[in-house]
Amino acid sequence: MGKLTRADYFRVVRKQYKRAGKKRKGELLDAACQLTGLNRKVVARNLRSRPCLAKSRPKRPDKYSRETKQAVKFLWHAASEICAERLQPFIPELLDKLLACDELNVSAETEAQLRKISLATVKRVVAREKRRSTIRIGGTTKPGSLLKRQITVRYGRWDETNPGWCETDTVAHCGEELVGTFIYSLNLTDVATSWSEQVAIMGNGERASVAGIDQAKQRLPFKLLGLDSDNGGEFINWHLQRYAKKHKITFTRSRPYRKNDQAHVEQKNWTAIRQLVGYQRMDTLEQLELLNDLYAKEWRLYLNFFQPTMKVKETTKDQATGKKTKRYYQAQTPYQRLMAHPKVSPEQKALLQSQYDSLNPLQLRRDIQRKLTKLEKTFRELDSMS
Repeated sequence: MGKLTRADYFRVVRKQYKRAGKKRKGELLDAACQLTGLNRKVVARNLRSRPCLAKSRPKRPDKYSRETKQAVKFLWHAASEICAERLQPFIPELLDKLLACDELNVSAETEAQLRKISLATVKRVVAREKRRSTIRIGGTTKPGSLLKRQITVRYGRWDETNPGWCETDTVAHCGEELVGTFIYSLNLTDVATSWSEQVAIMGNGERASVAGIDQAKQRLPFKLLGLDSDNGGEFINWHLQRYAKKHKITFTRSRPYRKNDQAHVEQKNWTAIRQLVGYQRMDTLEQLELLNDLYAKEWRLYLNFFQPTMKVKETTKDQATGKKTKRYYQAQTPYQRLMAHPKVSPEQKALLQSQYDSLNPLQLRRDIQRKLTKLEKTFRELDSMS
């Protein structure tokens, strides 16, 4: 029913409504709600007084073309369906990259619209496309030894603004049961730039964890200066302490049961690991090899060069209500932060630039999906054998 039709309808029914008793008014309200699809209070208001629906404002013409909206969706999928706040500032760079790789072809008008598209418009375009997993598992952190008394506790916000100060954690791929030996993903995340590296290890033994950290350290485009872990036994041990001392790495730990002390790596546990491989149990050497091949090649490149992240600029608290409000810097990729950082050498920036120029984000996504398909086949094979 159009708005003018509704106004005519209310004009006729209003006379009956004003003369009717309580029971009849209820019946008229029910019928009007069913016919117009409006809220009961809105219908009652229109029947008691002059209609507020007689005139409607003319619809504002659509500023962006259909091709532009389709291109936004294409860019959104190319960026692994990240939120609009992270996607919108990254659109110009991602657009340049896909045009250079011949992965996208748009008109000059559409290109101009994409370069100036607003955050609100991007939100509207991708609003109904989001997915979220509801699967959860219990924690797997087991306390470390008494050695933790010798390791400095770090808490609160990081003051370091230079690359090299990292948080580390492990993610268990145990499925629904914490039994037997299974694969862990070791996650290393730089606080200043959000650059992260992942390494798959079999079990979370002391030696395996140190070996995983060493592999991640070799891949970092900057020197590892500091390492902050939780209180799990895979980190709080003599092997890692000796390793940190040997390589002149400042080794600290967070407070027990305070996940916010490691907010940077905890967030990456979800976006860099769980969203990629989910919650399936992985406990074979074949799966370990496939996962490490993915982490060491395509995934680290796609994650660090083409996945923008947001960093908190300031947090304010309303003393009356206790509500906290956070303001963020504009979203950037770890690569962009490194290229803009004054402490990164020109030689290292040239190397990163050369590597970036050789990459195609959509080809990386296709290769990632191909390797994930191989990994999924091992799950089905194991299910058929059991």
